[in-house]
Amino acid sequence: MKNILKGGALLVAFVFLAVLPAHADSGDTYQFDMSGPVTASWTMSENPTPYYYEEGTVFLVEAPDLVVDGVADGSDILCFFSLGDLGGLNSVNLLPDFFGQQVYSGDESAPTFTTGTYYFTMSGTNAIETLTIAQAPEPGTILLLCSGLAAIGLKRKRQAAN
Repeated sequence: MKNILKGGALLVAFVFLAVLPAHADSGDTYQFDMSGPVTASWTMSENPTPYYYEEGTVFLVEAPDLVVDGVADGSDILCFFSLGDLGGLNSVNLLPDFFGQQVYSGDESAPTFTTGTYYFTMSGTNAIETLTIAQAPEPGTILLLCSGLAAIGLKRKRQAAN
């Protein structure tokens, strides 16, 4: 009876997660990490939906999980610039201006990020900043891993009891 209840709870969790609304963005989730004089991190879709864009110049996206030098601002907006506008990025509230590489491909209305390491120069100080973009595990993947480990644990427990 206990195993039926445990299996039922797991099934309910899977059904609940399956019917959650999808993000407006598409593609994989990427983890962005900056290191240098300024440290920052945030997550974003591979194909974000711009909050605002100017063709050939810049696009803006909301960054609710942006943390810069240990300070979080749930309402900050990131700006990514094309090479035609000196490349780089900044944010409205926390990040200073960084000039250098263009970290996306496609046009500003539908940008696509690429994983890799990018280098920038910080405005005013000319200090070098490094941005690493890596694929982040999806919550569903983590849930699947945890449920698999739980199933293995239950099977071993059952075998030990017999």
